[in-house]
Amino acid sequence: MTLRSKVKELVYQEVWGLLLAYNIIRREASQAAVAFGRSPCEIRFKPVAHYIAVQLIVMAAANPISATGRRLSELRAGIGGLFLDHRPRPSRPRTVKISKTRYPVDRKAAPLK
Repeated sequence: MTLRSKVKELVYQEVWGLLLAYNIIRREASQAAVAFGRSPCEIRFKPVAHYIAVQLIVMAAANPISATGRRLSELRAGIGGLFLDHRPRPSRPRTVKISKTRYPVDRKAAPLK
């Protein structure tokens, strides 16, 4: 995130706004996770933030305003598709591959200082 303000007080205002938005997004994501019976740490933040931003734009343009509660429940239902996939553990441990070079390399040489 890039802060665009040049005045100290406005930079603080931007930072507080970002922190507030982050906490609101995390809260909605965690409530959606609880509604689906999953752990809140299993939800990806970036797609949730994008999804909520788009839905808020749609909600702002929608009428009537009295349907906001229903729209929020639909928002939480939509977040349900953004959970992390469970991947199996690799069968072998990770290793560092040696890069191929055209020149001879002395592997037993002392490290450079």
